[in-house]
Amino acid sequence: MWFGVIGVFAFSFIFLWFSYFQGADGVIHWEKIQEQKVLESTIHTFNVGPFELSVPAENYVIIEYFNGSALSINEWSSLIFVAVLVFSSVVLLTVITTLERFWYFAGMGLFILFVVSLRLEVVAIFAQRNQIPAMGIMSVFVILSYYFNAIRPSVSFRNRFLLFALITVVTGVIIYFSAGVRYPMLHLSVTGYTAAMVLSVIFILMVAHEIPAAFVYISSQGNSKSLRHFSIISTIYIVNVIITCLHELGTIHWNFVYLNIYLLLSVSAVLGLWGFKLRESIYSNIFSFAPYGAFFFAALATICFVTIGQLLGTSNDPALKIIRDVIIFSHVGYGVIFLTYIFSNFILMMAQNIPVYKVLYKPNRMPHFTFRLAGLIMTLGFVFYSNWKEYVYHSIAGFYNNIGDLYERMDLPSVREAYYEQGKNYGFGNNHANYELGIIKTEKLDMEGARRNYELANGSRPTVYSLVNEGNTFIWEVNFFDAIKTYEKGIHKEPGSGELRNNLGSAFARLHNLDSAVYYLNQARTHDNSKSTAETNFFAMLALEHLPVKADSVLKIFDKTSDATKANALALATIQSSKLTVPFDVHSHTRLDLYSATLLNNYIIQHVKEEDTAFVNKAYHIAADSLNADYAEALKSSLAFSYYHLGNVTKALNIMAELAYISQSHQGKFNYLMGLWALEQHNPELASSYFNYAVDSDYKEGKLYKAIALSEAQQIDEAIVAWDTVSHRKNEQEQAMAASMLSILKMNLKEASSLADQQKYQFCRYRLKVNDTLAFNTIVNTFQQNDYKAQALLDMAQRQFDWDNMPAAIRYFNKIGGLKLTNKRLYEDVQHMELLMLARRKELKALVQQLGKDVTFDSNRRLEKIYFTALQNEASGDTTMASKNYEIVGKYNPYFEDAVIAAADYFRDHSSDKMKAYTILVDAIQVNTSSARLLRAYAGEALRLGFNEYALSALQRADALYMKAK
Repeated sequence: MWFGVIGVFAFSFIFLWFSYFQGADGVIHWEKIQEQKVLESTIHTFNVGPFELSVPAENYVIIEYFNGSALSINEWSSLIFVAVLVFSSVVLLTVITTLERFWYFAGMGLFILFVVSLRLEVVAIFAQRNQIPAMGIMSVFVILSYYFNAIRPSVSFRNRFLLFALITVVTGVIIYFSAGVRYPMLHLSVTGYTAAMVLSVIFILMVAHEIPAAFVYISSQGNSKSLRHFSIISTIYIVNVIITCLHELGTIHWNFVYLNIYLLLSVSAVLGLWGFKLRESIYSNIFSFAPYGAFFFAALATICFVTIGQLLGTSNDPALKIIRDVIIFSHVGYGVIFLTYIFSNFILMMAQNIPVYKVLYKPNRMPHFTFRLAGLIMTLGFVFYSNWKEYVYHSIAGFYNNIGDLYERMDLPSVREAYYEQGKNYGFGNNHANYELGIIKTEKLDMEGARRNYELANGSRPTVYSLVNEGNTFIWEVNFFDAIKTYEKGIHKEPGSGELRNNLGSAFARLHNLDSAVYYLNQARTHDNSKSTAETNFFAMLALEHLPVKADSVLKIFDKTSDATKANALALATIQSSKLTVPFDVHSHTRLDLYSATLLNNYIIQHVKEEDTAFVNKAYHIAADSLNADYAEALKSSLAFSYYHLGNVTKALNIMAELAYISQSHQGKFNYLMGLWALEQHNPELASSYFNYAVDSDYKEGKLYKAIALSEAQQIDEAIVAWDTVSHRKNEQEQAMAASMLSILKMNLKEASSLADQQKYQFCRYRLKVNDTLAFNTIVNTFQQNDYKAQALLDMAQRQFDWDNMPAAIRYFNKIGGLKLTNKRLYEDVQHMELLMLARRKELKALVQQLGKDVTFDSNRRLEKIYFTALQNEASGDTTMASKNYEIVGKYNPYFEDAVIAAADYFRDHSSDKMKAYTILVDAIQVNTSSARLLRAYAGEALRLGFNEYALSALQRADALYMKAK
């Protein structure tokens, strides 16, 4: 029996210290709030005539800061409290049944008062909201206790306890299953608060002198100088206790190591078991120490420990304020009076080195009762000095906190808020209630009201959560200056908080105060909980401020396991146009969160020109998964770039078209990108239609690019209107471009002949059509600079090539041969033009020879290389590789007409599917609607299959396009 009771005592002791070290973390946790910023980078550039166009892609950076969560009731703490309170009460009841008549009746009166204080009517047993169930339960216990005390006193203590325990368990089961309220045990944890607090205070007062009493025993172990030793250690103890007491009263605020108040109680309680045995002579007329006194003491200690543990576990600071003050006041009051008691009664014995501890509670001058009464009076003196009414109000506030928590668990927000308001009104500086009210008002967007509650919460007993949240109310109002002041004030109160330092560093970064931001973020890195968040914010600051810091160098010393940190590092590297190697396994990120989605997006953009088809397809599968719907739009947009640079223009355009169709807020962006791609694929008519949508959304340079597209399409009248619109924009550079283009579009051939080479080139490109060869020949001979002349000749050769006029294309192309070029990109364009001409004419030997020279294929020309490889595979008889490569070039880019037609020709002869060539051409003309060559090729294939009407329609469309070009 004793081992069981002392086991529960040890459990409650551990429970107290577990709750202490857990602190507010038992009911509050950190929420990381993320804010995403878009950083645009140029994914690649291309030239359209005299214009260099940039294709933008979006990287995302994550800014992260801490915010305290709403309070959540610690159910386990409350259930443990109820269970241990009831267990200890049964032990005390069992002890009461062993007492003599007077003490028995007094004890049973207190037990009945205890049961009444539980207010069992609130749980509505069998729907009875009155005292009848409580009276019935009390009757059973009272009758049985009287039976044991008066009729059958021979029943053993163990059997009495077991029978009481059995009745208690049965009562608990009845309450649990017949209660008319939800969570009946949590209701009992609320109603048990009052009795538990009273018993805890009684126990604290009972053991307040045990540490100085232990000093008597320690000092008596030597052979000499007992009085001196006792005086020294007692003085040190009392001085430290008084200093701690003054600190708790708010009188002093020294940089001093104060005594831990709960440690004082714990040591006193453990020593008190020995001390209670020593003073057996004082209470021996009631019961003996062994066994009943020991059970009595252990049960009271258990109630005290479990009560404090529950208050710590629920962060009920007003109630803890009472406990803390009673502990320190009683240790000062009883400690000082106990020293008076010792010196009054035993100073001569200690001077003679007699072991005083053996007669410690057998005084010869100052009675023990006088010591107890004087100690109580001195303790009450501290209470009255501190305004005793505050303790009454704090106890009520603690009770209302418990009720508010209960209704939080019952999901009754309006009732919960009302009780927290009551708790705030009764307990000044009630952190628990004010913190929760701050959360509630923040959810209602009442930042001013939330801030008032947080200020009250932080006045007397702040937690790091309430300090952080007060500053966050300014962040959400975009008031960074006041947020910084609040965070700095919070760091003064909680100097060990990495969360405060992270939020402060982030606030400084938002104000572009980079030195302070780096200082505090670096400090936040030294704390485990805020390390990865601070590193994430550091990279975000570098990227947003475009600071010239190498991402790879910084990442080496940072945490490489954080997706957010790696994502921001990739964004920084991308905007700096540098490479960063970050390990990334796409197969391990099937279900995305904000971190992994941002990492995946930034990884795609960083390696957009290097990714293989397998990676891109897997990433697209992840993005298209319904589980990742929140991130699908951004990821698909980035993956469209990957498909584009793989040469799969069809897939890229399909993705963008889908996004443009379903997106409400980014239609302009997606059409803008498709317009750029259409321009790069030499389809200005389609590009201008895309840019129309961008103009409607007023997205970026949509108006400028629409004017360029119309000029490229040689739609002169529409282009003049578009350039006139551009000329009225505020951008001076765009105004100059518009003025130049308007003059080009409006001048005649004679005026053009006297222009500078740059303007002559623009005139040739935008005013002369494919059959204006006479005018072109006149102007081209007047060029002074080789690069402009070569570019004009290349443009004309390309036009003739596109319209299948090979003799004219070769003639103009050959004129470039004698020109010395300085523009590297122009030189590469000439090289690739020659390869395409050789490929169309099936001059494979010459093609192979040219490929053996210093010809480079970047990601934008990847499909060309596959096309040339397919031609070589076909010529060498390698049908396996030829089929594989033609499969790619036949589907990937309908604007690459030569490759599509070559694929259709190949599969016509090498595929068992007679419709394959037809299907390739059908798919191509549905996307590339303005290609006369594709239409004619389709018409030929349709005729071979007997689709005469389709063939005729295609030929008519092709003829219309030829006429329009001329």
